[in-house]
Amino acid sequence: MIFDLGIMKDGYASDVSRTVALDEISPAKREIYETVRLAQETAARAARPGMTAGELDQVARGVIEEAGYGQYFTHCLGHGIGMQVHEPVNLEPGSKQKLEAGMCFSIEPGIYLPGVGDVRIEDCGWLGEDGFHPFTKTRKDLLLL
Repeated sequence: MIFDLGIMKDGYASDVSRTVALDEISPAKREIYETVRLAQETAARAARPGMTAGELDQVARGVIEEAGYGQYFTHCLGHGIGMQVHEPVNLEPGSKQKLEAGMCFSIEPGIYLPGVGDVRIEDCGWLGEDGFHPFTKTRKDLLLL
């Protein structure tokens, strides 16, 4: 089950997604979850000013493709966030837009596997000279409810 939540605070939007399980899950579903988590964490560590939005998308997409789920990552890696939930920049394949220090955006890879399940993990944050700083402090390990 994917929870996609956000609030408005002082005119600024937030956005966060977490996937939880309602019961014990199969090893295949756990593999999908861990693949998405690795893709999200790898992209967050790789984000730097000067790289393009498309290059950052490819970092996460590469992790998912290497695990054999590339065709099931059916959306862009993320979007800008500010006074609206979705603003430019779009972290999408082929984008040549340069990432700049001070930009705020989401990093939210996902795998959507028909008949098996969907997983998305999303954090928003800001890009500093030293990398991505998430606003979200919520844990990312798989929660079983």
